[in-house]
Amino acid sequence: MKTACLFLLLIGLSFTTKASHQIKSIQGFYIYKTTKNTTIKNGEAKLTLHFNSPNFSDIPAGYQTIIYYSVNELVDTLVLNASFTATIQLPAKKTVFKFWPGPGYDEVISDTLQIENQTDNEAQVNFNSEYLIIEVDKPVIYLQSPVKLDFSIQVKPTTDFTFTYPVYKDQWKGTLYPTGEIEINKQKYPYLFWDSKQVFSLKKYINGYHVSKTEVISFLETQLSNAGLTSTEKTDFITYWGPRLTQYESVFIQFYLQEDCDQFATIQCEPKPTAINRLYIAFSEWNDKLDSYTRPIDLPAFKRDGFNLLEWGGFELKSIEL
Repeated sequence: MKTACLFLLLIGLSFTTKASHQIKSIQGFYIYKTTKNTTIKNGEAKLTLHFNSPNFSDIPAGYQTIIYYSVNELVDTLVLNASFTATIQLPAKKTVFKFWPGPGYDEVISDTLQIENQTDNEAQVNFNSEYLIIEVDKPVIYLQSPVKLDFSIQVKPTTDFTFTYPVYKDQWKGTLYPTGEIEINKQKYPYLFWDSKQVFSLKKYINGYHVSKTEVISFLETQLSNAGLTSTEKTDFITYWGPRLTQYESVFIQFYLQEDCDQFATIQCEPKPTAINRLYIAFSEWNDKLDSYTRPIDLPAFKRDGFNLLEWGGFELKSIEL
């Protein structure tokens, strides 16, 4: 299983100073235990950092959780263990810590902390992330062609598959019929299916809708018709997502289209289709903090002539930190 790196955004942390035996409460970061340990080299101390985030329980298999940090401007990285903990050796002196997730985000910088000589220290770091761990549900791939043809498709999700049907082994390879039926290993399927657990960041300034429970079905019918989905494709989409959307009195909805879907997976198909059309729906129970994300825009029409590929999928945002 390939290993990827999850860079976690540290936000909303403020730091204050701490003298020995006078531990002050620090929002998001605090040293809660200090013990003398004369086995540690003179002039040094040990600090065990315990990281906590609401996302940790959902981190996909195959990820390493990596945090960038520095001690008095000496930069390094922490690779957290399965308990999201890491231990560092550091000089016993006044120290400034920095934590950050990678390029493009603000650093979190502590005030000066006095680290005492030959001590074991336990620290807690609590932070939120603008990234969400999501289950990308039921991406399905439909193929259309006016003539029978042989094809191969490679799907490369950002993380490992959690399920595929039919079974995916390096690629799907089969025959497409003008009826839309797909034949692989002498079995026929209406579409190809995959899903995976992934990291996601909510975007502003693209489409966004506030839809009441009573309007969900008509809203989906209108938008999917605008995009040019067939009656079968619309029925498949609405019968899957409709019950999930209508569990709430009102919902926030975003659509991710075309190249925006590359953040979930890339698709390569041979022969090359006239068009590859991709549509993902993201939704959550409505709350007023989502007002700044609403921007109602009708979906554009997809190109559906010749040999074309359509993929749709989606996910629920169960906790949004804004």
